[in-house]
Amino acid sequence: MPLLCALVGATGVGKTKLSLSLAKEFRAKIISMDSRQIYKDFCIGTAQPSKEALKNIPHHLVDFYPPTESFSVGEFVRLVKELLQKNPRTPYILVGGTGMYLQALTEGLAEIPQVREDIRKECETILSNKGLDALYQMLKEIDPDSAQTILPQDRQRLLRALEVSMQTGRKFSEVRSNRKGGIGNVKTFWLDRERTTLYANIDKRVLQMIEDGWKQEVENLLSRVPLEAPAWQSLGYKEWVSCIQGKMSSKEVVDAVQLGTRRYAKRQITWFRHQTVAERIDLGEDFNQNFEKIAQSLISE
Repeated sequence: MPLLCALVGATGVGKTKLSLSLAKEFRAKIISMDSRQIYKDFCIGTAQPSKEALKNIPHHLVDFYPPTESFSVGEFVRLVKELLQKNPRTPYILVGGTGMYLQALTEGLAEIPQVREDIRKECETILSNKGLDALYQMLKEIDPDSAQTILPQDRQRLLRALEVSMQTGRKFSEVRSNRKGGIGNVKTFWLDRERTTLYANIDKRVLQMIEDGWKQEVENLLSRVPLEAPAWQSLGYKEWVSCIQGKMSSKEVVDAVQLGTRRYAKRQITWFRHQTVAERIDLGEDFNQNFEKIAQSLISE
């Protein structure tokens, strides 16, 4: 198995620092498992690795995809399999918080039916008349498990889940459970920490993003990326657009993004607890202890 391991965990938990140290130790390359960090030039608000980190450690699937195009789980699996086939002796570390990417890679892709045009139009009409929040509330009632894994502002995935449920009469989460073509188990470490500490880290990180120029990044993107582009669905970006348009204050943006990120982290934790076979690593302990714990576990494999 060319993959060295996978590091998963909620946003803001501390995956980046640990993954960079492990990659250096084992001369590994990193494959991002983040559905938002893929988009080119949407850097600060998606917490892409720093330019220095990207220079020092080879990364894949970061800052490469056109913001105007939708990226699928199937595309992620295809690209990772391609990497592994081309570089069979290269050790890789999968790093990210998008649990469904790891699930699809290891267990395979679900055979999801083609959605009929009348179903698609019905869902689009609901979206047009009642808005995105109404779609999310519908999904929560129909399929709470899927709602736990999809951001409330993720238009593409919300529509997909509802369309498939309406057409098949089954929960989208059930349809996705029948999988084929996975590469098999990968040694996985779930990075976790005490909830109040995690939330405090998230709040600090949002403030750091603003200090790093997040609002200016959005202003630059507005001049060349249409607002209907999928990349704008990334948490916080539409809020900054509203601020720039005079519809929200900076304080309101900060509060909304911090709250939204904490809620997203909670959903990620639920996913990893119930959907991922992994060794839990408590990041409340000393960093060097955690590094040694993971390193020794990998060496003994």
